Amino acid sequence: MGSQSDDSMDEGSRVKEVCGDLFDAPEGSCLIHACNVQGSWGAGIAKAFKQKCYKEHCEEYQEQSANHDIVDLQSDDEDTISVRLPLGTALNGKKRHWIICLFTSSGFGSRVDSPEMILNHTAAALEDLDMQLVMLKEQMRESDDDDQPPPGELFSCKFNSGLFAVPWDQTREVIDDLGLSMTVIYPERG
Repeated sequence: MGSQSDDSMDEGSRVKEVCGDLFDAPEGSCLIHACNVQGSWGAGIAKAFKQKCYKEHCEEYQEQSANHDIVDLQSDDEDTISVRLPLGTALNGKKRHWIICLFTSSGFGSRVDSPEMILNHTAAALEDLDMQLVMLKEQMRESDDDDQPPPGELFSCKFNSGLFAVPWDQTREVIDDLGLSMTVIYPERG
């Protein structure tokens, strides 16, 4: 997965950072990236997902996500809704991965949300993800579905830190505060 000497995990954290390729994660892994709710996978890591044999999942995301709101944990607005797209599997070569899109910004480009709002949305999305994974694993256990692997370990890029311009340490703090175990893969600098 990466050079062991590059692995890092702060004491008390369940987030492990490893140099390597996110798309090399083991069979059944959950690959996480941050998305806008406009259905655009045209740049950054989302574009890489689209190009790495996940095109069908991208098209499903675009059809279902357009014009939805995302949860604002700091708002008292009862009209704010949580967008829950179905988790899905995608085939990358011979590996099947669960692709997880965290809705962390309403817009993209010049309309990207503020870092504070993105972190707020990230916390809500990760809480929702944690609940959905528990329910999905239980449903799969009850259904005895052997056709696809159950969701495995969580793997991600340093989401929010690219085009959304949120410092990685702030997103990592949100993950740590929620107590999630995750392996974060970052590319080698060339």
